[in-house]
Amino acid sequence: MKIVSNIKSIGMALALGFFMFACGQETQNETNSAVDETQAEVSEANTEANAELNEAGAEANQEYDEFTGWVRTNTAKAETVTADEYREMRAEYNRKEAEFEAESSTWDEETRREWEEVKADWNEFENSVQKRLGKIDDIDVDVDVKRDNN
Repeated sequence: MKIVSNIKSIGMALALGFFMFACGQETQNETNSAVDETQAEVSEANTEANAELNEAGAEANQEYDEFTGWVRTNTAKAETVTADEYREMRAEYNRKEAEFEAESSTWDEETRREWEEVKADWNEFENSVQKRLGKIDDIDVDVDVKRDNN
């Protein structure tokens, strides 16, 4: 009887150990699957975020390139620009300059250097136009007033 009892105890211990091992492997496999799924989702989210950042960066670079081209084209007109054209150009330049100045802290060193060159070219243009046309104010007053009590 003692032998049968010992065999039953050993059998129960082995069965319990086997079930524990089986449950542990299944749980581990499920956990690994969940981790893999989460990592895949995070990776996908990172890929999407990077794509959006790259797209935004490319868009910003395109705007910057277009603006620098605009500045270079218009600064070449220093000898022929009229006062009205100059006022319009200056207003556009000031608006765009404010936008780019706000973004310039995120630029690399080369882009900042190029931006300083663009601003220097514009300043040269302004000095040349003002030298040729005189001091041009932003306000253009065209008033036609009749006065009865002169």
